[in-house]
Amino acid sequence: MRKGLFVNLGVLLLVTSLAFATPTKAATNWGVETDVLNKYELITLKLGGLDLAYLLAENLTMRVAFDSFDDTGYTYTTYNSTGGTSVNETRFVETLVGEENVILPEGLPIALPLSIGSVPDYLLYFGQFINVSNSFYLLEELLLNITEYANVTYTAAHSLLDETYLRLYFDLFAPEVNASILSELMGEGDTGLPIALPANITDFKLNTTIKFNATSGLLYDLSIKVRSLSHVDEFTEAFDIDIKYALYVPPPPEPEPEPEPTESPYPWLLPTIAAFMIASVLVVRRRK
Repeated sequence: MRKGLFVNLGVLLLVTSLAFATPTKAATNWGVETDVLNKYELITLKLGGLDLAYLLAENLTMRVAFDSFDDTGYTYTTYNSTGGTSVNETRFVETLVGEENVILPEGLPIALPLSIGSVPDYLLYFGQFINVSNSFYLLEELLLNITEYANVTYTAAHSLLDETYLRLYFDLFAPEVNASILSELMGEGDTGLPIALPANITDFKLNTTIKFNATSGLLYDLSIKVRSLSHVDEFTEAFDIDIKYALYVPPPPEPEPEPEPTESPYPWLLPTIAAFMIASVLVVRRRK
């Protein structure tokens, strides 16, 4: 009851503060473009310190192209590693949170608007929503899966916006977790990984970071970090997971090497000519 009261109060403060700082209507502004392929790839998949990203990176590579934009959202096409395509859409609609309406994404937010409706700075607005509501809004499905297998005793969420990124942080702790959740999150049944997932896990700490480009609003990367202990018979050891899925950014072009100074094949020629000319002048003057 008290938690719901704080959420409602936080959302009310968010909406009230923005009402004083924003005009009645602002144009929807998108910082991303249509018909540009944005490639996302698995950068890291570490289980127990062993990086297995190379086993799954090719299959999990995804390309996204935005097809169209309007005042409430966009459509986009995804291309998977096997050539399959899927057309999707994301809408930003007023959603009732507590007793207030908040503009939130419906669908996967590959990009956030820079401004929309009565909100001239949506990245700031969305970050403030995460702060005041302590919401796992973007990770609801993940949180639902975890709570089915664990007694979650702590959750926290906050954001940080600077000139480069909007960063969203989500933290969770559960004293015990049935590790079958790991198999479910990585795919039903056999994960195909050359490592056995533990059956019993304690001290389960989950830290998730989602970054959006502060200039374009484009999703930049998703990082998941798990720190926990696994138990097999009487043995206990650390069981850690690190996952990073990110936008591919081509490396900057290497600077062209500066041309090496070329040496004259006859380095003695110019000094010799100069000396000869000086000597000739002196001889002419002496004759005069």
